[in-house]
Amino acid sequence: MSKKLGNDYRMWIESATPGTFSEIMGNQNLSISRSGQTIDTGTKSDFPYSTMAAGLRALSIQATFIPNLPDANGYARLMTLVRSTTLSTVGIQIRKGGSSGATPADVVFECDMYVTQDDNELNQNSAVGASVTFVASAAPDTDTLI
Repeated sequence: MSKKLGNDYRMWIESATPGTFSEIMGNQNLSISRSGQTIDTGTKSDFPYSTMAAGLRALSIQATFIPNLPDANGYARLMTLVRSTTLSTVGIQIRKGGSSGATPADVVFECDMYVTQDDNELNQNSAVGASVTFVASAAPDTDTLI
């Protein structure tokens, strides 16, 4: 029985040229969260039980990095977007196959996302780290992650 390894999945970011993506170098961890809201449909007739329907779904990605610099097309592009005073979306891909995951068949996740949080770790005797949170601005174009 084979196991999937997280090491094989890398995050790529869209450049200023639409449709062109570069790997964000130094990626450590990726965590994708999908959740759904609920809509209260309960009435007095339903007492003593609450009834609900499925509502909108939320999608977010948390990513951590130890930046491999210089990385003008990956990490620097991400930081430019994070620190911009104009909020804009960016295309994010997750590709299988490590850094060589360059073919369209390697894309297992693609979505336009906002960057909503940027944290840095500047700890003694440790590599400088960063963590970023992305939230979906639209439904994913591709989502075949397990």
